[in-house]
Amino acid sequence: MLAKDIMTKNVAVVTADTTIDEVSRIFVDKNISGLPVVNQYNKLIGIVSEGDLVYKQKPVRAPMFINLFDGLIPLDRNAFHEDMKRIAAYQVKDIMSAPAIYAYENTPISEIAEVIINKKINRIPIVNEIMEVVGIVSRHDIVRSMVMEADAAVDEIE
Repeated sequence: MLAKDIMTKNVAVVTADTTIDEVSRIFVDKNISGLPVVNQYNKLIGIVSEGDLVYKQKPVRAPMFINLFDGLIPLDRNAFHEDMKRIAAYQVKDIMSAPAIYAYENTPISEIAEVIINKKINRIPIVNEIMEVVGIVSRHDIVRSMVMEADAAVDEIE
């Protein structure tokens, strides 16, 4: 079986300038955990995942109070909320993994599975010969392909 046989097609993609807020909303709305990142020519340049959001984003948190001459003085809560808005405005280019690990449509599933295991990643974008994203293969897709192969083997026996 090849990548093109099991890949998810019509993959959502983002650009390096997409905001973290937009990416987070796509993850939630589409119930996915990673997105290929493409340039202005729709060529793969990286990948952004929930892990990137959680582990790489290092927001600067404004303290709620400052200690001044042994007294606590509350800081402006509006300033704190403005800092949080700035964090949401960070862009994909600030946290994405690049270059992306990718495969071609004719790559055997066994090779993709090996890369996913060895690199400890959850998905691999599938590209055509000019590096345009044409699909994505996730760990779930690989498990699904195993079930399909097992079902096909049972059908052959019967």
